Amino acid sequence: MEKKQHALRKLLEAVEKELLKKPNRKTLDRLSLLAGFQDWESFKETVQGDLGGETIYGGHHSAPEKSVTDAEKTENKKETTA
Repeated sequence: MEKKQHALRKLLEAVEKELLKKPNRKTLDRLSLLAGFQDWESFKETVQGDLGGETIYGGHHSAPEKSVTDAEKTENKKETTA
């Protein structure tokens, strides 16, 4: 019985390792949707291909501007009225 448990444990570890190593295509498509792409292929083309991110950022290669928080807006108002 001990040998069977050990063999089963090893089999489950191997299966789990394989599942963690190689995500399902459906999972990759869903993650790509969350990132704003149509599917996994369009994500890969953008990241690895000749597009260079132009489709995402509209051709702008600079970093996005920093957004101002509500606290910073309030502080700026105090400075301008003082």
